[in-house]
Amino acid sequence: MRLTNYFIKKKVQSLASEAASRKHEFCTLEDAGHILILYQANDHELVKPCLDVLRKKNKKVQACVYVSGDPAPETDASYTPVHAKKDVNTWLVPSDAVVERFRTIKADILIDLTRPDCYPMQYLMLQHPCGFKVGVKHADIDLYDLSISVTEREDIKHLFEHILFYLQAIRSK
Repeated sequence: MRLTNYFIKKKVQSLASEAASRKHEFCTLEDAGHILILYQANDHELVKPCLDVLRKKNKKVQACVYVSGDPAPETDASYTPVHAKKDVNTWLVPSDAVVERFRTIKADILIDLTRPDCYPMQYLMLQHPCGFKVGVKHADIDLYDLSISVTEREDIKHLFEHILFYLQAIRSK
């Protein structure tokens, strides 16, 4: 049973305020060898083609999937599931073991495709040591190095195409 989002939102806001002091390293899609994608299990069929696009570009793709219900999507070793029923506490905070496991996933670019109310994944994303993070700009808080603004909830495929475009178009010197 989940009592409230209040405590996890406070933790996310606290981590986000500390994020400005972390080491930021811009990384183009061309330069990235490892990409970590965060998404929710109910979006699995929409995200899977996006992962395939990155794999065809010879990128090592890892995915962290938030599973809020049953059944979990069928996955392989490149997927790290986070189960709402066993991996997060009553206040929606992921366990220390989940955070440590998540922090060990190697990533040059982290792409967050979760929905704005998925606080456990925001919490994990803010804990990851990746130097370049990409995602949708939320109205109340800015969590990413590259934020994509959307006027309405766009479909994941369209959002992913925008992210790929910017990662390919922008070069660092």
